[in-house]
Amino acid sequence: MKPLLKWAGGKRQIAKELESAFPENWNNGTYIEPFAGGAAMFLYLNPNKSIISDINKRLYGFYSHVKEDSDLVFEGILDIAKKFDGHKADDKKQYFLEIRTDYNLSEVDSLKSAIYLFVLNKLCFNGLYRENSKGGFNVPFGQKESFPKLVKEDFDNVSHLLKKAEIYNSDFETTVSRAKPGDFVYLDPPYVPIDQTSNFTSYSSNGFEVKDQERIASIMKDLEGMGIKALCSNSDTLISRKIYGKLNIATLQAPRMVSAKASGRGLVSELVITNY
Repeated sequence: MKPLLKWAGGKRQIAKELESAFPENWNNGTYIEPFAGGAAMFLYLNPNKSIISDINKRLYGFYSHVKEDSDLVFEGILDIAKKFDGHKADDKKQYFLEIRTDYNLSEVDSLKSAIYLFVLNKLCFNGLYRENSKGGFNVPFGQKESFPKLVKEDFDNVSHLLKKAEIYNSDFETTVSRAKPGDFVYLDPPYVPIDQTSNFTSYSSNGFEVKDQERIASIMKDLEGMGIKALCSNSDTLISRKIYGKLNIATLQAPRMVSAKASGRGLVSELVITNY
């Protein structure tokens, strides 16, 4: 199933390969994904029972509104798309900036915020999501000439799957604490940067640091002792290998699509870290 949003670290292109590293009985219990992001893995898997969450309140709000009433979300987006396409080329950037300002002033769990999040994701530079220290979205206009094609069925399909899931706005540790023996946890945190120009830890104004990566490694060991299997994706760096060194580590080649420079895109080695 196609993700609605483009998100840094999205797993759509390697979902099948990642699933091959899952335990055979992963779908017998509850599938738990604490870093929803673009939800590509969740949408690909279509689990029988699931819990997804994200610490980004606006992203949580987006999925909540799509779950409850995808028609309203789609209609709101379609209206803005028509207005964007109706603006003259020289006025499109200004319209984008007005939407960005209104988005930052809107209530984080409102329908308006959900609609604007999708719009900004499609019109901003390279589909990035970045917040400043005050929590304001600040990615510039992506120089789009027209709004990307909208497909109502995509929203309906995602809404249908979300209705089978529990959605939370919480820290990953709180989400993982809901796991029981027989459940499966997939962790896809903001990656350890492979260089200074690929630091996506600011996707939320709260940031994501080495200590948080260490928390994940510790939690995975705790889950192992509880009989709960878990897999974590991360970048292949010396720091990553050190942090997750007490767990099982394999690698795969993944496309790196979200980058400020074209030279920063291509295949890179990623870690597949498991406690089983």
